[in-house]
Amino acid sequence: MFQFAFRPRVRAALSCLLAAASVPAVLPAPAGAAVPVRHRAALVVASTESQLGQAQDAAFLQPFARSARQPVVRKAWNGSLVDLDAHGLHAGRAGTWSLVFAEDSTIRAACVGELVIHLAGSATNPDGCGVPGLTAQVVVAWDQTRHRSAPRWADFWDIVRFPGKRGLRRDPRTTLEIALMADGVAPGDVYNQLATPQGVDRAFRKLSQLRPYITWWSTPTDATSILERGQVLMSSAPDDAVHNISVRHRNTIGINTDMALSYGLSWGVVAGQSAFRLGQARNLLHFIVQPAQQAAFRARYPAATPPDTAHPPVALPVDVQFWQVHYPALSQRFDTWLRDAG
Repeated sequence: MFQFAFRPRVRAALSCLLAAASVPAVLPAPAGAAVPVRHRAALVVASTESQLGQAQDAAFLQPFARSARQPVVRKAWNGSLVDLDAHGLHAGRAGTWSLVFAEDSTIRAACVGELVIHLAGSATNPDGCGVPGLTAQVVVAWDQTRHRSAPRWADFWDIVRFPGKRGLRRDPRTTLEIALMADGVAPGDVYNQLATPQGVDRAFRKLSQLRPYITWWSTPTDATSILERGQVLMSSAPDDAVHNISVRHRNTIGINTDMALSYGLSWGVVAGQSAFRLGQARNLLHFIVQPAQQAAFRARYPAATPPDTAHPPVALPVDVQFWQVHYPALSQRFDTWLRDAG
Protein backbone atom coordinates (compact mmCIF):
# COMPACT_ATOMS: atom_id res chain seq x y z
CA MET A 1 0.00 0.00 0.00
CA PHE A 2 1.04 3.61 -0.12
CA GLN A 3 2.70 4.76 3.03
CA PHE A 4 1.63 8.39 3.39
CA ALA A 5 3.63 11.11 5.09
CA PHE A 6 2.81 14.78 5.06
CA ARG A 7 5.37 16.66 3.06
CA PRO A 8 7.64 19.19 4.83
CA ARG A 9 7.06 22.93 4.87
CA VAL A 10 3.76 22.60 3.00
CA ARG A 11 2.13 25.46 4.89
CA ALA A 12 5.07 27.82 4.29
CA ALA A 13 5.20 26.89 0.62
CA LEU A 14 1.46 27.41 0.19
CA SER A 15 1.56 30.81 1.90
CA CYS A 16 4.18 31.88 -0.62
CA LEU A 17 2.21 30.44 -3.51
CA LEU A 18 -1.05 32.09 -2.56
CA ALA A 19 0.50 35.43 -1.71
CA ALA A 20 2.11 35.79 -5.11
CA ALA A 21 -0.76 34.47 -7.24
CA SER A 22 -2.32 37.04 -9.53
CA VAL A 23 -5.97 36.60 -8.49
CA PRO A 24 -6.98 38.30 -5.21
CA ALA A 25 -8.17 35.97 -2.47
CA VAL A 26 -11.86 35.75 -1.63
CA LEU A 27 -12.19 35.00 2.07
CA PRO A 28 -14.87 32.62 3.37
CA ALA A 29 -18.08 34.40 4.29
CA PRO A 30 -18.40 35.11 8.03
CA ALA A 31 -21.06 33.23 9.95
CA GLY A 32 -24.50 34.62 9.21
CA ALA A 33 -23.41 36.52 6.12
CA ALA A 34 -25.55 36.11 3.03
CA VAL A 35 -23.93 34.66 -0.07
CA PRO A 36 -25.55 35.56 -3.40
CA VAL A 37 -27.38 32.62 -4.95
CA ARG A 38 -25.44 33.02 -8.16
CA HIS A 39 -22.24 32.23 -6.22
CA ARG A 40 -23.55 29.03 -4.69
CA ALA A 41 -22.70 26.69 -7.54
CA ALA A 42 -20.59 23.91 -6.02
CA LEU A 43 -16.84 23.88 -6.24
CA VAL A 44 -15.86 20.57 -7.83
CA VAL A 45 -12.80 18.77 -6.47
CA ALA A 46 -11.56 15.92 -8.68
CA SER A 47 -9.24 13.28 -7.23
CA THR A 48 -7.52 10.20 -8.64
CA GLU A 49 -7.20 8.74 -5.13
CA SER A 50 -10.55 7.17 -4.27
CA GLN A 51 -9.06 5.54 -1.17
CA LEU A 52 -8.76 8.98 0.43
CA GLY A 53 -12.20 10.21 -0.55
CA GLN A 54 -14.18 9.87 2.68
CA ALA A 55 -11.36 11.26 4.80
CA GLN A 56 -10.88 14.22 2.45
CA ASP A 57 -14.62 14.92 2.53
CA ALA A 58 -14.78 14.84 6.32
CA ALA A 59 -11.55 16.72 7.08
CA PHE A 60 -11.35 19.22 4.22
CA LEU A 61 -14.28 19.63 1.89
CA GLN A 62 -17.37 19.63 4.08
CA PRO A 63 -15.88 21.75 6.91
CA PHE A 64 -14.86 24.34 4.31
CA ALA A 65 -18.32 24.20 2.75
CA ARG A 66 -19.91 24.96 6.11
CA SER A 67 -17.41 27.69 6.99
CA ALA A 68 -17.48 29.45 3.61
CA ARG A 69 -21.15 28.75 2.86
CA GLN A 70 -19.83 27.37 -0.41
CA PRO A 71 -21.00 23.91 -1.56
CA VAL A 72 -18.18 21.53 -2.45
CA VAL A 73 -18.48 18.16 -4.19
CA ARG A 74 -15.85 15.53 -4.92
CA LYS A 75 -15.60 13.73 -8.25
CA ALA A 76 -13.56 10.73 -9.34
CA TRP A 77 -10.89 11.49 -11.92
CA ASN A 78 -9.06 8.91 -14.00
CA GLY A 79 -5.93 11.05 -14.22
CA SER A 80 -6.34 11.74 -17.92
CA LEU A 81 -5.28 15.20 -19.07
CA VAL A 82 -7.94 14.98 -21.77
CA ASP A 83 -10.54 14.58 -19.03
CA LEU A 84 -9.08 17.50 -17.10
CA ASP A 85 -9.09 19.66 -20.23
CA ALA A 86 -12.76 18.85 -20.78
CA HIS A 87 -13.61 20.10 -17.27
CA GLY A 88 -11.30 23.10 -17.24
CA LEU A 89 -10.56 25.79 -19.78
CA HIS A 90 -13.02 24.50 -22.37
CA ALA A 91 -15.82 23.48 -20.01
CA GLY A 92 -19.06 25.33 -19.51
CA ARG A 93 -19.42 27.13 -16.19
CA ALA A 94 -21.45 24.31 -14.59
CA GLY A 95 -18.90 21.66 -15.55
CA THR A 96 -15.73 23.42 -14.51
CA TRP A 97 -13.57 21.68 -11.92
CA SER A 98 -11.91 23.86 -9.28
CA LEU A 99 -9.22 21.70 -7.63
CA VAL A 100 -7.60 18.43 -8.65
CA PHE A 101 -5.53 15.98 -6.60
CA ALA A 102 -3.16 13.55 -8.32
CA GLU A 103 0.42 12.36 -8.65
CA ASP A 104 3.05 15.06 -9.00
CA SER A 105 3.92 13.88 -12.51
CA THR A 106 0.27 14.29 -13.57
CA ILE A 107 -0.02 17.73 -11.98
CA ARG A 108 3.28 18.77 -13.56
CA ALA A 109 2.09 17.72 -17.01
CA ALA A 110 -1.17 19.61 -16.43
CA CYS A 111 0.79 22.67 -15.38
CA VAL A 112 3.00 22.54 -18.47
CA GLY A 113 -0.16 22.21 -20.58
CA GLU A 114 -1.71 25.21 -18.77
CA LEU A 115 -4.61 23.10 -17.50
CA VAL A 116 -3.79 24.10 -13.93
CA ILE A 117 -2.53 27.54 -13.02
CA HIS A 118 1.07 28.41 -12.21
CA LEU A 119 1.49 29.70 -8.69
CA ALA A 120 4.59 31.33 -7.24
CA GLY A 121 7.56 29.02 -6.74
CA SER A 122 9.12 28.08 -3.43
CA ALA A 123 12.03 26.07 -2.08
CA THR A 124 9.91 22.91 -2.09
CA ASN A 125 8.11 23.68 -5.34
CA PRO A 126 10.36 25.87 -7.52
CA ASP A 127 8.20 25.98 -10.64
CA GLY A 128 4.87 26.50 -8.89
CA CYS A 129 3.23 23.43 -10.39
CA GLY A 130 0.78 22.35 -7.72
CA VAL A 131 0.82 22.42 -3.93
CA PRO A 132 2.41 19.39 -2.21
CA GLY A 133 -0.09 17.16 -0.46
CA LEU A 134 1.23 13.72 0.49
CA THR A 135 4.10 11.37 -0.13
CA ALA A 136 3.12 7.86 -1.20
CA GLN A 137 4.83 4.53 -1.79
CA VAL A 138 4.32 1.61 -4.13
CA VAL A 139 5.49 -1.61 -2.47
CA VAL A 140 5.44 -5.37 -2.97
CA ALA A 141 2.25 -6.84 -1.48
CA TRP A 142 1.73 -10.59 -1.35
CA ASP A 143 -0.53 -13.38 -0.14
CA GLN A 144 1.09 -14.69 3.04
CA THR A 145 -1.12 -17.77 3.08
CA ARG A 146 0.64 -18.98 -0.07
CA HIS A 147 4.16 -17.72 0.59
CA ARG A 148 5.61 -16.88 4.01
CA SER A 149 8.77 -14.84 3.38
CA ALA A 150 8.71 -11.26 2.06
CA PRO A 151 9.46 -11.15 -1.69
CA ARG A 152 11.69 -8.59 -3.40
CA TRP A 153 11.39 -7.35 -6.97
CA ALA A 154 13.77 -10.08 -8.22
CA ASP A 155 11.47 -12.68 -6.60
CA PHE A 156 8.55 -11.03 -8.37
CA TRP A 157 9.94 -12.35 -11.66
CA ASP A 158 10.84 -15.82 -10.32
CA ILE A 159 7.85 -17.83 -11.49
CA VAL A 160 9.63 -21.17 -10.91
CA ARG A 161 10.26 -20.65 -7.19
CA PHE A 162 7.09 -18.65 -6.60
CA PRO A 163 4.42 -19.80 -9.07
CA GLY A 164 1.38 -17.61 -9.50
CA LYS A 165 0.09 -14.48 -11.15
CA ARG A 166 1.63 -11.04 -10.60
CA GLY A 167 -0.09 -7.66 -10.41
CA LEU A 168 1.44 -4.58 -12.01
CA ARG A 169 0.20 -1.08 -12.70
CA ARG A 170 -1.05 -0.50 -16.24
CA ASP A 171 1.15 2.57 -16.63
CA PRO A 172 4.84 2.98 -17.45
CA ARG A 173 5.32 5.08 -14.30
CA THR A 174 6.65 2.86 -11.50
CA THR A 175 6.26 -0.23 -13.71
CA LEU A 176 9.41 0.43 -15.78
CA GLU A 177 11.38 1.33 -12.66
CA ILE A 178 10.31 -1.93 -11.03
CA ALA A 179 11.33 -3.92 -14.11
CA LEU A 180 14.84 -2.46 -14.04
CA MET A 181 15.27 -3.05 -10.30
CA ALA A 182 14.10 -6.63 -10.82
CA ASP A 183 16.80 -6.92 -13.50
CA GLY A 184 19.49 -5.92 -11.02
CA VAL A 185 19.74 -2.18 -11.61
CA ALA A 186 20.50 -0.30 -8.40
CA PRO A 187 17.78 2.20 -7.45
CA GLY A 188 20.20 5.09 -7.87
CA ASP A 189 20.92 4.09 -11.47
CA VAL A 190 17.34 3.49 -12.62
CA TYR A 191 16.71 6.89 -14.23
CA ASN A 192 20.16 7.00 -15.84
CA GLN A 193 19.19 3.73 -17.51
CA LEU A 194 15.69 4.85 -18.49
CA ALA A 195 17.11 7.98 -20.09
CA THR A 196 18.86 5.83 -22.73
CA PRO A 197 17.35 3.73 -25.55
CA GLN A 198 19.30 0.73 -24.25
CA GLY A 199 17.85 1.13 -20.76
CA VAL A 200 14.31 1.43 -22.08
CA ASP A 201 14.81 -1.69 -24.20
CA ARG A 202 16.12 -3.49 -21.13
CA ALA A 203 13.04 -2.57 -19.09
CA PHE A 204 10.64 -3.77 -21.78
CA ARG A 205 12.59 -7.01 -22.27
CA LYS A 206 12.23 -7.67 -18.56
CA LEU A 207 8.49 -6.97 -18.70
CA SER A 208 8.15 -9.31 -21.68
CA GLN A 209 9.58 -12.16 -19.59
CA LEU A 210 6.71 -11.76 -17.14
CA ARG A 211 3.95 -10.84 -19.61
CA PRO A 212 2.00 -14.16 -19.50
CA TYR A 213 1.70 -13.92 -15.72
CA ILE A 214 0.70 -10.26 -15.33
CA THR A 215 -2.71 -9.10 -14.11
CA TRP A 216 -2.90 -5.36 -14.66
CA TRP A 217 -4.34 -2.84 -12.22
CA SER A 218 -5.11 0.84 -12.79
CA THR A 219 -6.35 2.16 -9.43
CA PRO A 220 -5.46 1.45 -5.77
CA THR A 221 -8.82 -0.31 -5.42
CA ASP A 222 -7.95 -2.57 -8.37
CA ALA A 223 -4.60 -3.42 -6.78
CA THR A 224 -6.12 -4.53 -3.49
CA SER A 225 -9.05 -6.28 -5.14
CA ILE A 226 -6.86 -8.71 -7.09
CA LEU A 227 -4.98 -9.51 -3.87
CA GLU A 228 -8.12 -10.02 -1.78
CA ARG A 229 -9.67 -12.27 -4.41
CA GLY A 230 -6.55 -14.41 -4.68
CA GLN A 231 -6.10 -13.53 -8.36
CA VAL A 232 -2.38 -12.89 -7.84
CA LEU A 233 0.30 -14.22 -5.53
CA MET A 234 1.99 -10.83 -5.33
CA SER A 235 1.50 -7.35 -6.74
CA SER A 236 2.92 -3.89 -6.78
CA ALA A 237 0.43 -1.83 -4.80
CA PRO A 238 -0.08 1.51 -3.07
CA ASP A 239 0.63 0.78 0.56
CA ASP A 240 -2.18 2.91 1.95
CA ALA A 241 -4.64 0.89 -0.08
CA VAL A 242 -3.30 -2.35 1.38
CA HIS A 243 -3.56 -0.93 4.92
CA ASN A 244 -7.24 -0.24 4.25
CA ILE A 245 -8.27 -3.62 2.87
CA SER A 246 -11.18 -5.49 4.41
CA VAL A 247 -10.62 -6.68 7.98
CA ARG A 248 -10.68 -10.37 7.13
CA HIS A 249 -7.68 -9.97 4.79
CA ARG A 250 -5.50 -7.71 6.91
CA ASN A 251 -3.58 -10.61 8.45
CA THR A 252 -3.13 -12.45 5.16
CA ILE A 253 -1.81 -9.73 2.84
CA GLY A 254 1.76 -8.71 3.66
CA ILE A 255 3.83 -5.81 2.40
CA ASN A 256 7.56 -5.35 1.87
CA THR A 257 8.75 -1.76 1.74
CA ASP A 258 12.30 -2.71 0.78
CA MET A 259 13.04 -1.04 -2.57
CA ALA A 260 9.70 0.75 -2.50
CA LEU A 261 9.05 3.60 -4.92
CA SER A 262 8.05 6.86 -3.28
CA TYR A 263 6.29 9.69 -5.05
CA GLY A 264 4.33 12.80 -4.24
CA LEU A 265 0.72 13.74 -4.70
CA SER A 266 -0.26 17.38 -5.12
CA TRP A 267 -3.22 19.71 -5.37
CA GLY A 268 -3.69 21.77 -8.52
CA VAL A 269 -5.94 24.78 -9.12
CA VAL A 270 -7.75 24.31 -12.42
CA ALA A 271 -7.36 27.00 -15.07
CA GLY A 272 -10.28 28.68 -16.79
CA GLN A 273 -12.48 29.43 -13.77
CA SER A 274 -14.20 32.74 -13.08
CA ALA A 275 -12.40 35.12 -10.75
CA PHE A 276 -14.85 34.34 -7.93
CA ARG A 277 -14.51 30.57 -8.27
CA LEU A 278 -10.76 30.83 -8.60
CA GLY A 279 -10.61 32.80 -5.39
CA GLN A 280 -12.78 30.26 -3.61
CA ALA A 281 -10.63 27.42 -4.95
CA ARG A 282 -7.54 29.09 -3.52
CA ASN A 283 -9.33 29.61 -0.21
CA LEU A 284 -10.21 25.91 -0.10
CA LEU A 285 -6.59 25.00 -0.79
CA HIS A 286 -5.41 27.28 2.00
CA PHE A 287 -7.98 25.68 4.31
CA ILE A 288 -6.79 22.17 3.44
CA VAL A 289 -3.22 22.73 4.64
CA GLN A 290 -4.15 24.24 8.02
CA PRO A 291 -2.85 22.15 10.97
CA ALA A 292 -6.34 21.46 12.33
CA GLN A 293 -7.51 20.07 8.99
CA GLN A 294 -4.36 18.01 8.53
CA ALA A 295 -4.83 16.54 12.02
CA ALA A 296 -8.47 15.79 11.27
CA PHE A 297 -7.45 14.03 8.08
CA ARG A 298 -4.83 11.89 9.84
CA ALA A 299 -7.40 10.92 12.48
CA ARG A 300 -9.76 9.66 9.77
CA TYR A 301 -7.11 8.08 7.59
CA PRO A 302 -4.50 6.37 9.79
CA ALA A 303 -2.46 5.29 6.76
CA ALA A 304 -1.53 8.96 6.38
CA THR A 305 0.38 8.90 9.66
CA PRO A 306 4.08 9.58 8.96
CA PRO A 307 6.17 6.38 8.92
CA ASP A 308 8.50 5.51 11.78
CA THR A 309 11.57 7.58 10.96
CA ALA A 310 13.69 5.31 13.13
CA HIS A 311 13.25 2.54 10.56
CA PRO A 312 12.83 4.28 7.20
CA PRO A 313 12.16 2.05 4.20
CA VAL A 314 14.60 1.94 1.33
CA ALA A 315 12.84 3.90 -1.39
CA LEU A 316 13.42 5.12 -4.92
CA PRO A 317 11.92 8.60 -5.31
CA VAL A 318 10.00 8.80 -8.58
CA ASP A 319 11.73 11.45 -10.70
CA VAL A 320 9.03 13.96 -11.63
CA GLN A 321 11.32 15.87 -13.98
CA PHE A 322 12.17 12.65 -15.83
CA TRP A 323 8.52 11.79 -16.38
CA GLN A 324 7.70 15.35 -17.39
CA VAL A 325 10.09 14.93 -20.33
CA HIS A 326 9.70 11.25 -21.16
CA TYR A 327 6.13 10.29 -20.24
CA PRO A 328 4.54 10.93 -23.67
CA ALA A 329 7.06 8.78 -25.54
CA LEU A 330 7.24 6.02 -22.93
CA SER A 331 3.47 5.93 -22.56
CA GLN A 332 3.10 5.47 -26.31
CA ARG A 333 5.68 2.69 -26.33
CA PHE A 334 4.03 1.05 -23.32
CA ASP A 335 0.63 1.09 -25.05
CA THR A 336 2.19 -0.40 -28.18
CA TRP A 337 3.89 -3.12 -26.12
CA LEU A 338 0.58 -3.96 -24.43
CA ARG A 339 -1.10 -4.43 -27.82
CA ASP A 340 1.63 -6.71 -29.17
CA ALA A 341 0.67 -10.34 -28.76
CA GLY A 342 4.22 -11.58 -28.60
